[in-house]
Amino acid sequence: MVKILFFGDLVDSLGMAADEIELPPDVTDVARLLFTLSLRGEMWKKMLLGNPKLNITINKQFVDKTSPVKDGDEIALVGFSVV
Repeated sequence: MVKILFFGDLVDSLGMAADEIELPPDVTDVARLLFTLSLRGEMWKKMLLGNPKLNITINKQFVDKTSPVKDGDEIALVGFSVV
């Protein structure tokens, strides 16, 4: 299980400030996690994929989309709306 925290415009756009999910076996990095979350709907896709204003931390350390994710991680997504 990972804890995902949402900040910035993501809270209003996605309708939540936090979530906890079981990592599917194929989710091994941030990019795959974002893709999996984007399947929740069009707004999720818009805010998480291809958003140049999205910042990501794992366990309070800034990371990029190639960084690994593992069970027990706390992932924070900080994003602002894209026009």
